[in-house]
Formats: sequence, structure tokens, C-alpha cells
Amino acid sequence: MDWKAQLEGGEGAITQLQTSNGSPGAKITRDGVGWFLESPEFVMLSDHQEVRAKANSILSALVTASGASSETAAVAVGSIIRIHYDNSKSVFRAE
Repeated sequence: MDWKAQLEGGEGAITQLQTSNGSPGAKITRDGVGWFLESPEFVMLSDHQEVRAKANSILSALVTASGASSETAAVAVGSIIRIHYDNSKSVFRAE
């Protein structure tokens, strides 16, 4: 199973975070109209709350590495998506 964390924020800010090197292995991708944070650090996690905490930590490192502008600092983790082996998805919405 794979995990993705949906990112919420301005497109320019998320694009800026894409180029920062704050967390090795982490990548920001666009899937349709949404932006997602993916990381090999999510693989061994079994709970969406653990994934959210790790995603927030990675996002913080990316913001710091990018120069921490007010625009990039406003980017937040939204829904957490779990992709099952059969490609079905479970979505855990931000509270």
C-alpha cells in the first residue's frame, strides 16, 4: 500500500516547494488538479494519523529549505490518501 498527502495552498508556493531539497526522497507531484506529497518515509506507516504527522514534518523541512516565505509557509497538509494493492483508495480528510 502507498500513501499520499494532499497539499493545500497556492500553486506558486507549492511549485517553489517542489524545487527545495529539504527532505531527501520526498517529492511533490501533481495528479489532475491536486498536488500531493509522496515519500518513502510513508511506506512503513500503517495509520493515517502517523502519515499526517510525518507529512507535516516533511512539509516543514521543505518550507525551511525553500526560504520560508509567507506564501510557502501557508501550504498545509490536507487529506491523506491510502492507495491499496487493487488501486482502490481510502481518503482521510483533514479535521
